[in-house]
Amino acid sequence: MAAADVRVDAAERELAAARAEHDGMLERVMVLVTRDSTGGRLLAEREYAWGRRERALTQAMRTAEPLRAQLELAGCGPVLPDGATGSAAGGEADGVAGWEQRERILLDAVELARTRAILLDDWRDRIPTADEELKHELVGYADVIAATCIGVSTKKLLSGLDFDFAIVDEAGQIALPDLLVPLVRARRAVLVGDHKQLPPYLDNDVAQWAQGLVPGTDLSAAAVAETQDIVGRSEFERLFERIGAEHGVTLTTQRRMPATVATFISRAFYGGVLATDHPGTGPDPLFTSPLAFIDTSDRPPPQRSETRAGANGGISNRLEADLIAALLARYAGHHRDWAVIVPYREQVQLLRRTLIRRLGGPGAVEDNVGTVDAFQGNERDLIVYGFTRSNRDGTVGFLSELRRLNVAMTRTRQQLVLVGDLDTLGRSRDDGFRDLVGELRATLSTVGDLRGSREIETWLHGAAGSTR
Repeated sequence: MAAADVRVDAAERELAAARAEHDGMLERVMVLVTRDSTGGRLLAEREYAWGRRERALTQAMRTAEPLRAQLELAGCGPVLPDGATGSAAGGEADGVAGWEQRERILLDAVELARTRAILLDDWRDRIPTADEELKHELVGYADVIAATCIGVSTKKLLSGLDFDFAIVDEAGQIALPDLLVPLVRARRAVLVGDHKQLPPYLDNDVAQWAQGLVPGTDLSAAAVAETQDIVGRSEFERLFERIGAEHGVTLTTQRRMPATVATFISRAFYGGVLATDHPGTGPDPLFTSPLAFIDTSDRPPPQRSETRAGANGGISNRLEADLIAALLARYAGHHRDWAVIVPYREQVQLLRRTLIRRLGGPGAVEDNVGTVDAFQGNERDLIVYGFTRSNRDGTVGFLSELRRLNVAMTRTRQQLVLVGDLDTLGRSRDDGFRDLVGELRATLSTVGDLRGSREIETWLHGAAGSTR
């Protein structure tokens, strides 16, 4: 062991001497090269070229730095291990080797990132299918699922599912074909609705088919009547007429409408069984009762008459539109939560234009004016309902569908204001509608507030003739 140490020491001394001799010879060579004009020039060019290389490498590293950071952020690992700086400080060979190492590592990281990007794209392409499959599994374990009647059949998420219990809300508006969709998938069912309000909606094609008007249909009168009954009336309404009391529960206490309005509704539509639990209304700047009627029959027929847009166009009434707009311009501040309901789309458009001019913009108008269908299930503090019809022969059109009037009147929480021509309405050729108007007039004379349109207009303009 001692002999080996002696030999190592001797070798190290020889190596040190050789290095010293090498350094001395290199120093003498550099001196000679420097003294020679050609050698000095070449040496200067070499130093300049080496400096340019260093600067180029430094710029390349700066350019690659954002890519390196992004690759490391993407999880491709550190793209430059410790010590691989790419610098030429350790000599030309070390600098080139360092740069080549860094370049190789960087290119490997880029390739790894490209591979991962391909995998991510493939994964994303599969997400929609996997997401639907996962949702389908989750729906299978859900306790409660909400859907439309048709959606129970058309939604892929619900395909193949059966239900222990189905609750069908607003069943009074659902025709038998639609109602059967959830019923055949449920072991038990409860129908909730009001057959005294809106019936099922029929588009024109279905209505014509039910009447036997579609070319190619050959239905007897009895078949037409039965078909119209199937699609035009809800099964909820038919069941209500057929099944015994032990299969149904009638809710008889309402809490939305003031008692005056609710009492009329109860007698007119529900056989007087509807009770009220309502806190009542506060003082009103105009009307003495929550049930008020503004009668336009105090005007000459040319002023109050309806207008039809073309032979088959919609019906509107300019006097009612102006009166309602003027009323809301002064009165809506007392009831900020308000709505105007009218039976005809033409009158809806006229009212919107008129109200926008009076109230200063569409923001407070568009969602507050519509037909009865737009407000089914809704409620407001103030409801203004305009009958629109005003003519000499008492024609009221589909106003005779009393359920639509029931829906409109029962939307109110505080104040109901009806606007119309009582002369036309009271002479309706429809017996049911005429009887209802007679009962309404009697109620207005006892617990309601019946005003002429001129009187209301006087109050709105602040004249001394106001009765308040």
